Amino acid sequence: MNIGDQIEHLLEYVAWTILWNKYFAVMFLVLGLYLTIGLRFFQFRRFGDIMRNTIGTLFRKKDTVKKESGNNVSSFGAFATALGSTVGNGNIAGVASAIAIGGPGAIFWMWMCALVGMATKMSEIVLTQTYKQKDNTGISRGSAAYYIQKGLVEEKGWKWCKVLSVVFTVAMLSAFYFTPGPYVVAESVQAGFNLSATGAIIFSFIYVILQFIIILGGIKRIIKFAESAVPFMVVAYFGVAFFLILKDIPATIEAFKSIFYYAFNPTAAVGGFAGASIIMTLQVGVARSVYSNEAGWGSAPIIHAAADVDHPARQGLWGAFEVFVDTIIVCTITGLMVVITGVWQAGEGGAGSVGKALSHVYGPVGGMALAIFIFIFSLTTSTGWYAYLEALVGFMVRDKPAETRRKIVKFITCTGPLFGLGATMFFFSHGTVPAVAWMVLDIQSAIPVYVNVIALTLLSPVIFKKVREFETDFLDPEKAAREAARGKLAKE
Repeated sequence: MNIGDQIEHLLEYVAWTILWNKYFAVMFLVLGLYLTIGLRFFQFRRFGDIMRNTIGTLFRKKDTVKKESGNNVSSFGAFATALGSTVGNGNIAGVASAIAIGGPGAIFWMWMCALVGMATKMSEIVLTQTYKQKDNTGISRGSAAYYIQKGLVEEKGWKWCKVLSVVFTVAMLSAFYFTPGPYVVAESVQAGFNLSATGAIIFSFIYVILQFIIILGGIKRIIKFAESAVPFMVVAYFGVAFFLILKDIPATIEAFKSIFYYAFNPTAAVGGFAGASIIMTLQVGVARSVYSNEAGWGSAPIIHAAADVDHPARQGLWGAFEVFVDTIIVCTITGLMVVITGVWQAGEGGAGSVGKALSHVYGPVGGMALAIFIFIFSLTTSTGWYAYLEALVGFMVRDKPAETRRKIVKFITCTGPLFGLGATMFFFSHGTVPAVAWMVLDIQSAIPVYVNVIALTLLSPVIFKKVREFETDFLDPEKAAREAARGKLAKE
């Protein structure tokens, strides 16, 4: 066994036996179910209210959500940045890699994780909004570390929880160095434009330069870029993908059947990296769902803390909507393309597989189009994460001068993208298969999820109280007002 195979087996062992082990994958689903039950199936009962108070606000002249004010951001700005951070690498390359490892059934478990994950992500944002605090610049900051510190350490007096907040913050900061953006871009342009490894890496350099231009402009430029790019790219990706899916309805029906069948009768792709089993398929589906929609990861609530709203749960609705769009819609579209065309069976995974799927319908143009999608999606993902940086660093050095925070933020901003570029050059020089590269990311994402699972469980009474308060004091009166208005119009 050569060194490459040894590293591959080591990564597989750490990812699927130690961290995303079968017990944790099941426990994560159980947490989502527990929060769903505690919220009285809010994401299903109140799905109309979720839509009305999120995407619906964009079509109304007046609404109850506060717009951008002062140094804070609008609810839509927070949503666009958070969605831009999630819709991208995980939805395209990540989904294809999940299918390569766990078969089509992995999509089913991504769905299950997302359905309860709507409650999980909403809960994170409710806590972040509840326990956020303003820094010396007047911007509201929050994260899992903040609600652990204020909700568990200060309010409950559980001093041992300080360790959790530190571990979470350090693990999240490491994500700025373990970023898949440059690698996924290089992989997609190589496949789409039939480039050499050197040519693909040149595109990674261009990508990193653009990343620097955006993130060095600060949070305002990051949010402005997300607000402009995310809606356009999601709609464009939908258009290209829907044509492939609807072109052959019988094949699409068979693809759905295979997703349900292989969820309980799993099969690995040719050259798959793990033995085919139900629990393995579940593990991969849960891990990749978390990486894709970030429900339970504790990342997206950081930008949502900067939004001004009349109640913490109102911003939480955006979190539930993010998960729905990210996994139930975007990931499903990607998975269907890979399964319909059969390219998943090669066992390679990654963006290249999705490019091959598009090439089945669009020819060489399909792979080129995907490379462009990947480039923009990855850019919104990597730059969106930098909107989280000041809150994370601010927590770590909250007792230090503001200048100390600025220096640390600047250091990570300048070095993070370069580390990802270096990792891309390493993977390409060693001919690393995309599914293996994605296991590195699964390892990195697991640690903050472990911490957040504990925090969400311990603070669940606060979540349930806040959401019920929101329903009673806000949603129900709003519903009554709408019904009264409709009755008045009917009489007129």
